[in-house]
Amino acid sequence: MASSSSPKVDIPVLISGAGPTGLFAAVLLTKLNIPCRIIERHLQLSPLSKALVIHSRTLEIFAMSNIIDKFLDRGKQVSEFHAYIGSKRAAVLPALVTKESHYGFGLFLEQHRSAIILDEELEALGRRVDRGWELMDTKVVEDPEGGQPWVETTIRRALVGSNVRETESKVLGGTEVDPEEEGKRYETQVVKSLYMIATDGGKSEVRHKLNIGFPGRTLDNSIIIYDGHVECDIPTDTLTAIQGVNDRTMAMFPLHDGQLRIIIDDGVITPEEHASRKSENLTVDQFEAQVNACIAPAKFKCLDCSWLTYYRVNERQAEHFAYKNRIFLAGDAAHVHSPAGGQGMNLGLHDSYNLTWKMALVLHGLAPESLLETYEAERKPVADSIIKLTAKLLEAGFTQGIVRRTIRKIAFTIGPYILPYLSPSANPIPMLTIRYHENAINRPSKSQAVVEGASRSPWKDLSKEIETHLKSWRTKWAYKPISQFPGDSVAKEGVAVSAALPSLPSASSEELFMVHVVASDLSVASSPTSSSPSTEDIDILAENKAGEGKIYLDDQGQLHQKYGVTAKNGAGAIIVVRPDGHIGYRVLGTAKSAWSEVDQYFESILDVGSLVR
Repeated sequence: MASSSSPKVDIPVLISGAGPTGLFAAVLLTKLNIPCRIIERHLQLSPLSKALVIHSRTLEIFAMSNIIDKFLDRGKQVSEFHAYIGSKRAAVLPALVTKESHYGFGLFLEQHRSAIILDEELEALGRRVDRGWELMDTKVVEDPEGGQPWVETTIRRALVGSNVRETESKVLGGTEVDPEEEGKRYETQVVKSLYMIATDGGKSEVRHKLNIGFPGRTLDNSIIIYDGHVECDIPTDTLTAIQGVNDRTMAMFPLHDGQLRIIIDDGVITPEEHASRKSENLTVDQFEAQVNACIAPAKFKCLDCSWLTYYRVNERQAEHFAYKNRIFLAGDAAHVHSPAGGQGMNLGLHDSYNLTWKMALVLHGLAPESLLETYEAERKPVADSIIKLTAKLLEAGFTQGIVRRTIRKIAFTIGPYILPYLSPSANPIPMLTIRYHENAINRPSKSQAVVEGASRSPWKDLSKEIETHLKSWRTKWAYKPISQFPGDSVAKEGVAVSAALPSLPSASSEELFMVHVVASDLSVASSPTSSSPSTEDIDILAENKAGEGKIYLDDQGQLHQKYGVTAKNGAGAIIVVRPDGHIGYRVLGTAKSAWSEVDQYFESILDVGSLVR
């Protein structure tokens, strides 16, 4: 077992990079009582924002982490965008609407504002970002005495000024490694940690130092991004997509401070042209002329400019997300792709959520280190699917040619009529359809075949059901309540269900694993010690306190269907929901044999020796 008190390490977890992905990892680890240090080479939080929208699934994760309120207070709920052909509005498309979540909308909030919220959450927990430190080298060191390996990381900080080098590329999306800048004086530290989480972006120094490949491609599409105040004949107070009269595509997003974000297609260019382009050579006049050509005869004028850059679209994914099960890549350090669909920041936040609860169980001695192997097994296929999705969205939105332009015009015209009737699975943008393949913590019941894949638990629907409490079971050992996320805001919805698992020290009072019993009527929720319930058993169910187990009554069978089990003959089912809200295990029935299977599942993923017998 890993030990957070090992004398050979300075800190259990070192996080390199303080963007949203790294900050979220630090917040979660701190909430889970895992000491961590988060370093960042930049002295201040960047005011620039690549990402602009937080999707439904990420909002669910924030709710389960009990940090949702500030995001909802500071963001703007959006569910549609306006589609234009030239200067004429063609349609209003409900692209971000979903009925599958409490958060059936996108939340428009710039990346740097999301980072500010996460930074505030971290400081409220008593931890701060250690700024000015640049990673120089990292490696996994084997203990010569036969103990645990550790991560040894060399970092440095400029004694004067910052670590940012004059030679660094200003083209957004570049992945090349910049040369060192000479003539600066630094202080150096060597940090020993049990684990490292690398969230240091697309140019990840951690990935480079470990020689982890980053294969992929640089697309021929050239994109320009602008932030500033403007005057425009087309309304700028809504999300807007424009098929230009010059056959170029453009999108507009109103920012919180009155500025407008514009993304415009700059055509297809050669790799040589990509290499020679420098954002500092791009002028406002050039950009303004491109916009006017797109929206003619409408007029456009830039009043000022806070950001103007070329965007180099890369599709790349690290060959491995984990190195010796000690160093883990997350966010842009592990994957980069087109900005189409606004998936990037959300994907990185999901990486952190998937990794940190596993790391906490290991560091608290409640699970074997092999649990961490499921991070790459689960997140790499998801990243691959997102890269493919964003490539299709980029092609649909920015690829030129008469066929593609015609398809866009048709979509703008008929979209409002067909989108409301499409299956939720037909719209992957809210990120609610992500599921994990079978592995050590996602597997079918031994005795019954179930739907494959660890899909997200449909917890929105649970709040609609009648609920009572299910008596805790004690078959092989005495489970104790575990206290983690999801948060109180979810519990108030009537969703947070009992956890019958070992206690994990935490800075909060939320739950980790959840166990649902889904039944068509109360009588199928059998006592673990009998084949059928008695009147006394049912009375106990009604008297149980929150945290001792719950049963959801689903006489229409809809919840059964969403959980991938059958309601036939009133069999009911036991559902184990993981800390990240994905289903880990399902078994039909609620008799003693079914509870025994659940016990065996937990025995296989937790350290049984650490449990109170």
